[in-house]
Amino acid sequence: METSKIWTNDAFSGVELLSASYTKFEFSKHWHDELAIGIIEEGAEGLLYRGNNLLVPKKHIVAINPAEVHTGFSGTENGWRYRMFYFDLNALAEQFKTRDLPIDPIINRPVIYDEDLFTALLNLHLALEHASFALTKESLFTLALETLFTRYGSAKLEASKPIDMKSSYEARDFINDNFDSNPSLADLESLSNCSRFQLIKHFNLLFGVTPHQYLLLVKVQKAKLFLAQGMSCVDVSLACGFYDQSHFNRNFKRAFGVSPSNYL
Repeated sequence: METSKIWTNDAFSGVELLSASYTKFEFSKHWHDELAIGIIEEGAEGLLYRGNNLLVPKKHIVAINPAEVHTGFSGTENGWRYRMFYFDLNALAEQFKTRDLPIDPIINRPVIYDEDLFTALLNLHLALEHASFALTKESLFTLALETLFTRYGSAKLEASKPIDMKSSYEARDFINDNFDSNPSLADLESLSNCSRFQLIKHFNLLFGVTPHQYLLLVKVQKAKLFLAQGMSCVDVSLACGFYDQSHFNRNFKRAFGVSPSNYL
């Protein structure tokens, strides 16, 4: 069955997202004004790009630079299932304007095999489809795009700086004090003298988790404590700042292996 879904997320107004599964469908020749980045979840996509017929198999990334004419079609009998990002160039520049080295939104190859980057892009796409905290979406966006442009674009890694322990501890304490109000990456960035990428990197090196992972850990630990004190699942979900009951259930079970109701 062929399906497709296209949407935007309020967190990043300049990003359009597509999730689709095609078997017989073929795209006619076209181009995008945006930078188009896709991940192949199942099957394989055929691609006519710069005069060459390319095959983009499962677990690979497809990158189409702005204004490049191309097509898309099934690369296997069973078609392909994939997810796409369409990044507005002005919005990309705005997101990374505080970066020490500017990002040039041009990718140097159309087909990429990179397991870490594939996972980062998949996690970002899912976070922009389902209920996710601002810190989660912003962190995943920063990590995925920084990796993409430094490995396969013209951007260079920012100069390495010593771990800013003071800023990392301040960021951790801020999360502890404001876990129920869902702090953003911008909130944490304002506490440090680092770029977003450096803040995430330093935090991870010091505590073994990224800031958005730490926020989730604090939330589920607080939730477990509240449940043990006799609070209802609904009240705990609200007290810990989860979006809804399913969001609470999903993250609690990931941490402890049982649902909140079973734990209660």
